[in-house]
Amino acid sequence: MMSSGLGVIAYVQSVLILDDENHVPRCLQVIHLSWYRCTLNMNTSLRTLNTYVMRNDQAVWITGASSGIGEQLASKFAREGANLILSARNTENLQKVKDRLSSGPGKVFLLPMDLEKLDEIPEKAEVAFARFGKVDILVHNAAVALRDYALDTLMKTDQKLMAINYFGPVCLTKQVLPHMLERESGQIVVISSLTGKFGVPRTSSYAASKHALHGFFESLRSEIAGRGVKITMVVPGIIQTRITAHALTGSGTFHDRVEETFRKAYSPEKAAEKILKAIRRRKEEVYVGGLEWITLAINRISPWLLRRFIRNHPIRFVRNLKQKLTLHLKLSG
Repeated sequence: MMSSGLGVIAYVQSVLILDDENHVPRCLQVIHLSWYRCTLNMNTSLRTLNTYVMRNDQAVWITGASSGIGEQLASKFAREGANLILSARNTENLQKVKDRLSSGPGKVFLLPMDLEKLDEIPEKAEVAFARFGKVDILVHNAAVALRDYALDTLMKTDQKLMAINYFGPVCLTKQVLPHMLERESGQIVVISSLTGKFGVPRTSSYAASKHALHGFFESLRSEIAGRGVKITMVVPGIIQTRITAHALTGSGTFHDRVEETFRKAYSPEKAAEKILKAIRRRKEEVYVGGLEWITLAINRISPWLLRRFIRNHPIRFVRNLKQKLTLHLKLSG
């Protein structure tokens, strides 16, 4: 193994470009080792010693709580005894989530909300504070995806995605954060995406909104450092949800189809469990999902290389890479 960082990058590039089936296992070993070395110090610094246990009187506000990761987080927080504020646009689905929650000492308050309607958010925040008097943990989970090419996407669709995915969370944060700072306690959890790290075809405005979240909340984290409020960025991989069915086409209509990759993806229940652990540890950033982490590793080692592979078939690339890595792990285990 070459000790030089540049040597490792050059070696990985040369092996991947060959695209030889026999080279894949060794290539993945190099990437895994490089990823481990690159992130070892970062992960050590992100771990905190003040891991805490959820208190029964904690108030947790989750947006996008009517399905997927949001619903699973609500279920896990309910078991911890937290008081819940659950928000989403679909009131009927919110009620179904509430009905499915296990009974516990915590209370559940439904607060339907459309993040696209920015002028209504301050009033919604007042209602939330009136209900429990505080918000200890704010989880920004609501989002709408895109499934269309940039040039085929209308500006009104671009604006809708940015309003829901970026301006909505920013506006809500500005309503909740001052109360947290006053109490010198609280945590903001932002559910981002792999597309918040690198863009792929047919996700332009969605990727832009997720990149914007990273920029805003990483800047905000620096501004409020040492004031008792933590910010946790969550980067999910491909999770088994209906996000592609709820995604918008360029014209603004629903994509209305769960893509095959998402049908057999990482369980939202497992994702929620990992997110909850990250919240307890007050981590700054965490990846949740399956073997898609390899794309983050490649992006860290050589962004040019990742873009070369995903330019035309990003989902196919991830799927094939997962299959090869899974086969290698089985053979070596």
